[in-house]
Amino acid sequence: MKLIISVYSFIKAKWNNYLLHQTKFAHLGKNVKILSGFKFGHSEKLILHDNIVLGENIFINAHGGVKIGSGTITGPDVMIFSVNHIYDSAEVLPFSEELSLKSVTIGENCWIGARSFICPGVTIGEGSVVAACSVVTKSFPPCSVIGGNPARLLKTKNTEMYYRAKEKKIYNTFIKKKKDESIPKD
Repeated sequence: MKLIISVYSFIKAKWNNYLLHQTKFAHLGKNVKILSGFKFGHSEKLILHDNIVLGENIFINAHGGVKIGSGTITGPDVMIFSVNHIYDSAEVLPFSEELSLKSVTIGENCWIGARSFICPGVTIGEGSVVAACSVVTKSFPPCSVIGGNPARLLKTKNTEMYYRAKEKKIYNTFIKKKKDESIPKD
């Protein structure tokens, strides 16, 4: 059974890698990890900076432009839209064929929880955390902790600590340390 799982995982990873290399991006930074099941609409308008991890089954429609900052991590099943139908027009029901395009910006070092939905026109400030299953309909400043439907500010992180960690380049790298390695203390 372990062999079957290993072979399946290997094939899945190779297929994901193939699909990723077939995708055209506006910008694809270094050390970007996109897990399996991703779907991108208008990836030519998608900017992914360095050291990003996008969780399984992420869906991004970048028709209006999407920019994700360095060091950002998403959970699985996150949806990001930069486009919407115009639904408040009385001319055509239930919505107009005309589209509303609004760019989405997710700052660096953000953490977007599983199954969150980011709506068109939203900016999430750097260092922010979005709780799982949140629907983000408006913009939030740096170091915000937000959650809910619609998402609201739950608290603000210690900005001094955040910027100090950023300056010292203390990042979660998802790399397991050897037992004899220790994190240097200042």
